[in-house]
Amino acid sequence: MAGEVRPPGDKSISHRCVLLSLLANGRSEIFSISKGGDVNSTLGIVEALGAVVSETDGRIVIESKGIQEPRKILDVGNSGTLLRLATGMLAGYQGHFVLSGDESVNSRPMDRVIEPLASMGARITGRSGNRMAPITVLGSELKGHEFSGLPASAQVKSAILLAGLRADSPTSVIEVVSTRPHTEEMLQEVGVDVEIVDLGGSTRITVHPNSSLKAKSWRVPSDPSQAAFFVVGALITPRSEVLVKDVLVHKTRTGFLEVLKRMGAQVELRMKSDSVADIYASSSKLRATDIGGDEIPSVIDELPILAIAAARAEGTSQITGAEELRVKESDRILTSVGMLRAFGVDVEEHKDGMVITGSDGPFRPSVIETKFDHRIAMSAAIGSLVADGEVEIRDASSVDTSYPGFLAVLLSLVG
Repeated sequence: MAGEVRPPGDKSISHRCVLLSLLANGRSEIFSISKGGDVNSTLGIVEALGAVVSETDGRIVIESKGIQEPRKILDVGNSGTLLRLATGMLAGYQGHFVLSGDESVNSRPMDRVIEPLASMGARITGRSGNRMAPITVLGSELKGHEFSGLPASAQVKSAILLAGLRADSPTSVIEVVSTRPHTEEMLQEVGVDVEIVDLGGSTRITVHPNSSLKAKSWRVPSDPSQAAFFVVGALITPRSEVLVKDVLVHKTRTGFLEVLKRMGAQVELRMKSDSVADIYASSSKLRATDIGGDEIPSVIDELPILAIAAARAEGTSQITGAEELRVKESDRILTSVGMLRAFGVDVEEHKDGMVITGSDGPFRPSVIETKFDHRIAMSAAIGSLVADGEVEIRDASSVDTSYPGFLAVLLSLVG
């Protein structure tokens, strides 16, 4: 692999830019937004909720006068992030809202969001004992609340903070393990009073009610989760040098780089601002490492591609504490293990992770079952670079949910 690549705009930030633009009064602009199907679903939902969305000169323009009751079901597509954030956002608005997605999303747990919102007074029901979508939200008056002991999930935290905008008093979330801070930081940018207090071993994030957010212009950096595929691809293939450009490098999003550095990876951050950098990566001899504990939230989306790196490392790597992978677009422990076994890798499946015995030998030709999971499909594509024969990746169209054109970009780097 050789060359330069700019991945799409960060998906997590793109979702939030669109939702906050809906909550703002006036005209907002978003530059370098993610073009994947997940964010397209978010754009479709804000239109259904009354915003006017257009694209001009490569930027998205959203004009909003606030949330209106929709005339149809709100389709979140394949996006669990959208389902959870939108549920929290809508909980305090008068109206009847129904959210549903594809089969994968509608099988993912929602009780972790519904239960804390219900303690604020939200009226939310769902399938399977209020555990799964389709979700019905009947907007109601919300009470401020302080939460602790929640799952270490930025989606859960964000749903609560967005609901807190419509509560009658401040709402707080206490985190023992830090998760992505995009929601609280972006709320501050649109004029919301958000307090972030270090409690010594934990952090309290408090949002004060605010129904008058400011419209603004957003610029979305490249997605570090997408950058990870190209970085690992460069590390595991001989004579490779790749520069991945304009990547968000917040400490809660670059745990995969710390893991790779422990493995002996030749990676370098070339800073362009406080939170954006180009990442240079070149062929490296990797060694095994263990991944677990408090670092899991910062690498949860990158674990399938880190499993590919571990399969090419000398020694045995262990991933623990990653039960969250069981409830992603697929059961990512099961699908990652299946992918590695298809490549001929020695791997053991565990309830909360896996044990991978690496080798610098080539992967064998194989058929990879992705279960329509975009991260498994992209990880398999990177693994195919070191296979000694043809690799068939089934249901690779799932990549379009996050990175349309990924395979073409990868082929351009391979030459």
